[in-house]
Order: sequence, then structure tokens, then C-alpha cells
Amino acid sequence: MSLSARYTMAAAAALVVLSLVSPGVPAGLLAPDVSISDSDISFSNDFPKAFETVVINVTVHNVGGMDATAVTVWYYQDNEQLPFIQKTIANIPVNGTGTASTNWIGLVPKAYTINVKVNCTADTNLANNAASKSITVGTPSGPLVVVLALDPASCDPEQAFWANGTVKLATQAQPGASVTVTVRDRNGVAVGTPAQSTTDTNGAFAACLTAPKAAGDYKVEAAASSGGLNGNGTGTLRVVLPDLIITIVAFSSAAPKEGDDVKVTATLRNNGTAASEGAFVAFYDGSSKFASVKADALPAGNSTTVTATWKAIEGTHEIKAAADPDNKVSESNEENNALTVPLPVKERPGGGGDNTIMIVGVVVLIAVVAVVAVVLLRRRKAKAE
Repeated sequence: MSLSARYTMAAAAALVVLSLVSPGVPAGLLAPDVSISDSDISFSNDFPKAFETVVINVTVHNVGGMDATAVTVWYYQDNEQLPFIQKTIANIPVNGTGTASTNWIGLVPKAYTINVKVNCTADTNLANNAASKSITVGTPSGPLVVVLALDPASCDPEQAFWANGTVKLATQAQPGASVTVTVRDRNGVAVGTPAQSTTDTNGAFAACLTAPKAAGDYKVEAAASSGGLNGNGTGTLRVVLPDLIITIVAFSSAAPKEGDDVKVTATLRNNGTAASEGAFVAFYDGSSKFASVKADALPAGNSTTVTATWKAIEGTHEIKAAADPDNKVSESNEENNALTVPLPVKERPGGGGDNTIMIVGVVVLIAVVAVVAVVLLRRRKAKAE
């Protein structure tokens, strides 16, 4: 092949390569370019103790125009010239990332600097191939940060609920931390049995507990311990129950007369923190029950009315309305369910009413019969003479 023919083929090959490059794009972008920054280095524990194993994770970017192959990652401690280990990432695609991880142990309590360098085949830009990050080995200062959430935060008595949360030191998750979750009443006294948990690799924990029997607000405390450090997180658990009370007892007549039908209306209120199922309201004249009426279901804070009829009897009576007389509904307070109101009943006009008139009529009739009998006896006697 002549020299001119070779030049012609080389020129054609060059044109083919150039045709693959978009106008305005430097030819250097056709090469791989691996890069790393300080934020691409992370530790499994930012505050480890001496001789504690720490995982160092490194994220490598390829910002070039070709895949990066055989990417080497070197790890250095402080100012040491030789790496303590190297890792290899087989391939990082264009605009992609690759990850390399290794274990490291700090033998002496102090601050260390971990330096990382990266390179790959045909990397033409070495200005962005190094980064570093500091790590402190020893006993860190400051309490653990415990974030706690309750699920649900409001429940029925003796219902199971979950205490979920995380344990961190600053922003670093604390795996393997011991967590004790305790429910306390308003006086700080523990209620029920505390639950134990241990955080996972992300510093998360979950504990299942049982709500107290009595209604009210309770403090739920999560106490965490890790590496000689402690921390607490708290939440509020609301145990809800209905509380049925009678607020009003009213009469259709404030001054009924003996024998009248009196309508007795009781106002039933749910003064608790949970809805109530339909409950009965019993009506009493003193200790004698004369009616029992079922009320509608009541949401917390709502009221309804029920009505019964009572036959008036002369004298002063203690009329009572009692909610849930048979204790079928669990309530936060079982001692406030009744209300008693006095009701005077007057005698009917006529000195005794219908019964008195009837008695007088009977007496008069007897007297008339007696008079008639006497007259008849006298007539018979007169005829006999």
C-alpha cells in the first residue's frame, strides 16, 4: 500500500471518530474520569471506642464520557505514605457511581484522618481523585439522642401499642444500643412491665407494651444506653374511656297532683375521652325502679335525652336517674352516674280526691239502706198488731 493510500485511510478514520463527537464537546470527554469528594466518605460510627471496628464506605463517581474500568480505591491513615488497604471496583458507567467498603480499627483514643485516593484505566483527570475525612476514637461527649413515636398514641385500656424510635449520637446512628421503654403515671411511677429492645444497624428500635387500665395521659419514656453514654426520649400515651353522667333531671310538671302522669326526662352526657355504646338509663322513685330506657351511642363530649313516665303519688319524692345501672359500660369513673332531684306531689282538691268521695258515697248508701230497713220493720210490726 502506498504512503498516500495510508494517509487517506488515517484521515478517513479520524473523520469517523470526529463524527461521533458532538459539536462543541472536547475530545477529552471521551475518556473516563473518576472523582471523589470529602462528603463521599462515611463511617458506620463517627465516635467509636478504641479497638472498635468501623466500616469505611467510599462512593466513587464517573464524570467522564466513557465507562471507568478497574477502578482502584486506596485507603490511608493520617500522613502515612502507604495505604493500609486497597479495593477494586470493576466498572463504573458514565454518570454512575460505585462503592467500596473496608473495615478499620483505631487503636489509640484520638482524632484520625482517613485519606482516600482513586484511579482507573485511562483516567485523564487526576485533580479530583483524592478526599479525606476525620474520625474521633475515644469516649465522645454529649448524651444520646432518642427520638420516640407511639403507635397508636391514643388507645383503649390494656390495649397493645408500639414504641418506635431511633438512637443517635449527634447525627450518627447507634447500632446495638440497649433501650428500656417504661410507662409512667402523672406522679412518675412506673405502670406495668417495662419493655426491652436493642437498636438495629440503623439505630432503630421497636417495643410492644400494654396500655394501663385506668384512663388518662401517661408519659412513655425510652432510656437508651450505648458505649457508656445515655439518653432519653419521651412521648405521651392517652388511654381513653367514656364517662357517663346525668346532668339534668326534668319533669313535665314541677307541681303535679296525685294521680297525674309525669314525664321524667334525663340528660345523659359522655364526659369521657372515648365514645360510648348505647347504655341504659334507669329511673327510680326512692329505691324503687319504675322505668329503664336505652340511650343512643354517644361520642365523647356529647349529650342525649331519655324520657320515662311516672304516676304521681301524694307526698315528696326523690326521683333518681342513673346511667348504666348494671355497669355494662367500662368507664373512667363509675361513681358519678346518678342524679337525684326532689319532686313534691300535691293532694287533689276535695280533701282526699276520688277515694274520699267514694268512701263518703258508700257511707251515705249504707245509711240510706239502714233507714229503709228500719221503716220496713216498723210497717210489718204495725200490721202484725
